[in-house]
Amino acid sequence: MAAVMGLSGCAIGPDLGPDAVTGGGGGDAPPSSSKAAPALPALGAPRTDLDWKGCARPFAARFGVPVPGGVTLECAELDVPVNPNNPTGDTLAVALTRARVAATPKDAAPLVLTSGSDLPSSRTLLMLATGPGRSLLSQHPVVAIDRRGTPTSGDLDCMTRIERSAMSRNGLPEAGAADQSKRINRLARAASSASDGCTETLTPHQLDFGAGFAAADIEALRIRWGVEHLGLIGVGEGSDVVLAYASNYSGRAGRIVLDTPTAYGANARDRAAAQATGVQAALRSFAQSCVTAGSCPLGADGASTIGDVLAKGRTGRLGGISDTEALSAITTALALAPNRPQAVTDLASAISAADRGDTAALSALAERAEGLRTGDGQLVSRCNDVSGPIGQNEIPGLVDAWTKQNPLTGADSALSMLRCNGWASSTPTNPPNALPIDPLVLAGANDPINGTGGADALKALFIKAGVTPTTVSWDGLGYSVLARSACAADTVTQYLGNQPLGEPTERGCPT
Repeated sequence: MAAVMGLSGCAIGPDLGPDAVTGGGGGDAPPSSSKAAPALPALGAPRTDLDWKGCARPFAARFGVPVPGGVTLECAELDVPVNPNNPTGDTLAVALTRARVAATPKDAAPLVLTSGSDLPSSRTLLMLATGPGRSLLSQHPVVAIDRRGTPTSGDLDCMTRIERSAMSRNGLPEAGAADQSKRINRLARAASSASDGCTETLTPHQLDFGAGFAAADIEALRIRWGVEHLGLIGVGEGSDVVLAYASNYSGRAGRIVLDTPTAYGANARDRAAAQATGVQAALRSFAQSCVTAGSCPLGADGASTIGDVLAKGRTGRLGGISDTEALSAITTALALAPNRPQAVTDLASAISAADRGDTAALSALAERAEGLRTGDGQLVSRCNDVSGPIGQNEIPGLVDAWTKQNPLTGADSALSMLRCNGWASSTPTNPPNALPIDPLVLAGANDPINGTGGADALKALFIKAGVTPTTVSWDGLGYSVLARSACAADTVTQYLGNQPLGEPTERGCPT
């Protein structure tokens, strides 16, 4: 473990946190029937902060993008127990990145952001700081916590190069095309081999990377800060981490923002089906946006051009890029693209060039996507959280059925379920039976990473927990509504205050 995860000999002690913080509540909250509404949980500044150091230059180098002017980026590490039930055992260091601006109040309560295993949380933070969501930094610093096991947070290294290649290409040989059955068999063998290798390397911690353990890392941060409650922002799969935190650490979640959430606790088939449908919709929205921007390099039928590129990847005619890698390149670029027409046109140009045989730009995007989305730690985290795994014998039928429904994404979503073949999933964290505050849900219509539908899928959870969320809908294109919508950022700022948002509970933001 010391070689693989960077474990240290120190561990966080069994600090149970600070004494209760009083005050900071509802002020002149409007009365509800015969008595005033209860005060909202108070968010406060850290009593004991981390050792923050400026990291803008290495941060920009790591992700290959500039840090926006006027934004201060600082990094720190926090040693956390690998197994929170054994706080004196092995530890690993999780990475944290803080963003603030000159106007950020010195005594403002920090917000904790996680995008789970989708993307490094630090990269998601940079997207927020670059776009309209930057306005939130005028009120609060935002601290991103990278998921344990990722390159900056106890990096895992438990797969072979051959296994990684098979995963990133969903079983397509590097030499080119293969029929469906051979592709499925190759992917299944690589996944089973990777499972064996990772289990052997990580024992006894092979199941310590699920959402519940990521939530424990957030709790370790709260204890270190010495605050009673945390303001939490979960983006994409990070919403699972936030809800796991609310379930395991009842009452510590002072604010709950779920941005483009996934369906908490859904089984593998339902998640993959929703992803296929939602990402297909995002790709069609991208193609339409390109046409609207004028002189679209994809032509009048952009979805057809994307389909042609993916078909070439599937048959070995895309300069060594598989269909899976091409799709990941496109969807990752859409997820991170700035909110401007030129970003749409630039991606369309890369796809169009690849269709003509010039794959240089698409290859660069594929390499970037692989670095952001397919690390060993991300795979282990996802496999730890799998519920209701699918048997290999079911995959061919799902590939055929889902391809008919979603020609651009169906086969990839079905094949991707095999990546956790043979992996023993950890005990899932039950949904929270109660929540200390009504959540704020930001529902994006065109998320190219997870698709849509997560907000609707959470309604039953909220009813059981006895809360009434405020839902903000946004029809734009991209990953994270908060990062892209000034309207959504304003709503989040109001939500973080001392008064409930109130009616209406169903809202919309313009694109």
